[in-house]
Amino acid sequence: MWLVTVPLALLAVLAALLVGNVVVQGGRYADTVLLNYLPMALYIWAIWMIRRALKAIAHGALFDDVLPTLVFRVGLALFVGALFAVVGVPLVSAVIWGKPLIRAFEPSPMTLGIVGATLMLFSQLFARAAAMRGEMEEFF
Repeated sequence: MWLVTVPLALLAVLAALLVGNVVVQGGRYADTVLLNYLPMALYIWAIWMIRRALKAIAHGALFDDVLPTLVFRVGLALFVGALFAVVGVPLVSAVIWGKPLIRAFEPSPMTLGIVGATLMLFSQLFARAAAMRGEMEEFF
């Protein structure tokens, strides 16, 4: 659990420094910073969900109860964050500034989105496997 907590804390500190820098500058680039770093909030949420699941397992929660929900939430956070990074940033910037903010092609958000969508599908398989295991245990 601590291996997850350290990167989570570092990301939270970096996000606080980023927000603090915007506040110190009088909110001069607040819209740009918010638009570009909004997916980071979803990625931090995904790490937080992993930490919560590990803590629940450490306190005796059953793996079958925790895993499907965890995998779905992490997949959802990765997928939505990546979707916003790839599609949302250009659309919102076009609405705000009148021209889309299109950077050089970056494959990492697309990769995160695909991994997130796959995790959401796997969560359904884990939930079915847990249900089947429960049915099998009823027979014995």
